[in-house]
Amino acid sequence: DQLLYLKTMARQVEHDTVALVAQMDDEGDFAEYGVRPAPAIADMLRIRESEARRIIAVARAVFPTTLAGVPLEPKLPATAMALAGWEIDQAHAEVIEQALRKDAAKRITPEQWVGLEEQLAGLARDYRPDELAKLAAQLLEGLDQDGPPPDEDEPQVNELHLSASADGAGGRIKGRLDAATYEVVARAVRGVLCPATDEGKTLGERQADALGEICEHALDEGRLPLEGGERPHVTAILDYQWMREQSRGLMFDYGGRGTAADLRALLCDCGVTPVVFDGASQPLDLGRERRCVSLAQRKAVAARDRGCAHPGCHRKPAWCQVHHIREWVNGGETNIEDLVMLCRTHHRMIHQSDWEVRMHLGRPEFIPPRWVDPNQAPRRQPMFV
Repeated sequence: DQLLYLKTMARQVEHDTVALVAQMDDEGDFAEYGVRPAPAIADMLRIRESEARRIIAVARAVFPTTLAGVPLEPKLPATAMALAGWEIDQAHAEVIEQALRKDAAKRITPEQWVGLEEQLAGLARDYRPDELAKLAAQLLEGLDQDGPPPDEDEPQVNELHLSASADGAGGRIKGRLDAATYEVVARAVRGVLCPATDEGKTLGERQADALGEICEHALDEGRLPLEGGERPHVTAILDYQWMREQSRGLMFDYGGRGTAADLRALLCDCGVTPVVFDGASQPLDLGRERRCVSLAQRKAVAARDRGCAHPGCHRKPAWCQVHHIREWVNGGETNIEDLVMLCRTHHRMIHQSDWEVRMHLGRPEFIPPRWVDPNQAPRRQPMFV
């Protein structure tokens, strides 16, 4: 009886944890700190990011809300009821959520989907999670006997459409590729795709990051045709009125707008032409393009850090950028002891969150924000411990 009592209490804690994660996700706490939910939860709870992602998936299915934060009917109502009644474990809810997210579950009728969710929630009260997963697969296979439809013949075309967002915040890519071109693009993306455990992102997010890194790498290596007699580059345009009012924004030469964090990241390890405009859109100052970090310095930092220095990241030097620990725009010097190598994801995170970097005994170490670790214990790559 005591063992069952403790298990019930553990289920209550699991339920409350999922509820709190859902609340933090809905209220935008993670976005406020410039971090992804899964890595942040993994840091706070000292768990694997894969486990953190499962918690988030269950939280969004059991405690959904609108964009305005208004609670909605649970996506998995029977599962939510069993979880709230401390009758099943979080692991059971994860099995049900994953089963009903599969392509096969999308092909059954809505009535079958609802009935299957209720059936699985009932079975979860009597079976272990591994047993429940097998039962879910069998039940789903029985409902989806026809399987996926056969592929239709598609015309061999190559199309690519780039459309900037109306508000200047990024844009969209849409296209169709023939078999040969698709194979080339897919192989390139897979070649630099981060494992899901590294960043805690969806496949779509990781593929988009991979495509961006491929393009960025091509620009850095100078393997594209020249533009107006010079290598392709980025021009950051600073609006004088924004600067005077300390809004700290920038605009790229293709029309998109960025934040101060975007500008600081660019200035770390890119060839950037800063152009300041006044209210009449006349250039006040055209900066001299210069690469802040020399090739020799980059090689030295790469030899020291062996790639991204952020704890747990395994990005190689070829896919990393060099970051000024004391930002160059704030008087930082381009010396080896003031430089650290970061991948694109962690470089952006450092500029947008409360993580700090410092040098200790000639090696970079990272100080997590208090909401990640109240003690703010320094962290390093394991090889440097």
